[in-house]
Amino acid sequence: MGTEIKKCAVISGAPENNLSYYNKYLKDRYIICADSGYKKCERLNITPDLIIGDFDSSSKPDVLCEIIELQVRKDDTDTFYCIKEAINRGYNDIVILGGIGSRIDHTYSNILSVNYCFERNVNSALVNEKNMLTVISGETVIKKGEFEFFSLFALFEKCFGVSIKGAQYELECAELEPSAQFTQSNAFKNDVVIINAEKGKIILILSND
Repeated sequence: MGTEIKKCAVISGAPENNLSYYNKYLKDRYIICADSGYKKCERLNITPDLIIGDFDSSSKPDVLCEIIELQVRKDDTDTFYCIKEAINRGYNDIVILGGIGSRIDHTYSNILSVNYCFERNVNSALVNEKNMLTVISGETVIKKGEFEFFSLFALFEKCFGVSIKGAQYELECAELEPSAQFTQSNAFKNDVVIINAEKGKIILILSND
């Protein structure tokens, strides 16, 4: 028997005008809001299952759901605390919504959260209206449809045996340095693209912008 897939959505507080894309990611997921992320649930008329935060950027909500209040002075961001709590509760498929914003430091910390999940064999993705970011290794199949472009970047260290098949720009058993940018802004040639990294971790970004 395979491992049961338990799905969770973590909603962070980055400012967003359009929340309509949330609907396709929230179905059948346990919903955790990071601090002011609960205000997005209010806009969507959704009650989250859990709210976690120090409430320094918003008032503590008066809602009928579980709330974990954190100290303002702490080592983890509210969103990262939510990720850890989700994993502790057995969730192994996590999507982070509202985690890409104007604060580069906040966005980068959420990218690190995706890597944290990857290292613990938890599927995760950082998503906004026009982008999806995840960490991959080995063989990964992506399908044409929702996103038009994709980019690859070596994460932290050189990747070896990197191949791309079915794309406008294909690659065969290449080395990818962390500073390399020749795998940015690729596009689908076929309906399916196969990416392989024999050694190392890759940031995969799917985009429509």
